[in-house]
Amino acid sequence: MKTMEPLSEELRDNQYYVALLDTLIEENDLELKHRLQKADTYAKFINEQAGLLMDETVDYIRKKEVAFPIASSAVVEQWKERMFQ
Repeated sequence: MKTMEPLSEELRDNQYYVALLDTLIEENDLELKHRLQKADTYAKFINEQAGLLMDETVDYIRKKEVAFPIASSAVVEQWKERMFQ
């Protein structure tokens, strides 16, 4: 099994996924974004989902022994299917 490289600061605090999720939600379900913003829960939702995606990405890397971009793409695609299908 390969040793994982340390995560960058951006990845450690999930900022990579926060920005990505904001864009995906805006593109796929603007109504969801507006509903969550009205309830003041949008930032919390995005941060929780970003943490979940990071955990899933790390697990995917460990199981499949692939690079971060490959694991991240797979995990994001699965998330999009769960959210927008």
